[in-house]
Amino acid sequence: MELDTPWQDTPSPLRSGWRERAANLDGECVFSVDYRVCSQCRLAWVEEPYTVPEYQGCGLASAGLTALRDEYGDVSWHTLGGHLRDAEAFWIAVGCGVPGGYRKHELCPHVDPG
Repeated sequence: MELDTPWQDTPSPLRSGWRERAANLDGECVFSVDYRVCSQCRLAWVEEPYTVPEYQGCGLASAGLTALRDEYGDVSWHTLGGHLRDAEAFWIAVGCGVPGGYRKHELCPHVDPG
């Protein structure tokens, strides 16, 4: 289902209980990222960011992550780690000035790993 907004928020196809934020352009999904927020612990995680190759470097991932942070307010953002070496520069760049910095953090007891 396509919505009237460039951002779609749907259940993650990869992780039970997680959400997927996706960007659509001309009916094509050009960016997606899985995320989970624990309001009790004020922690959030993102995993599996993906941008189609022709749009990599255009700021879609940064915009998607910014939209999530704006939507969820005062939480600390993390990942589960295990990133490819090629992705290190990406995580450093998008984590600059972000509470949690998208650094590796174990899931809290309230969150199912999916």
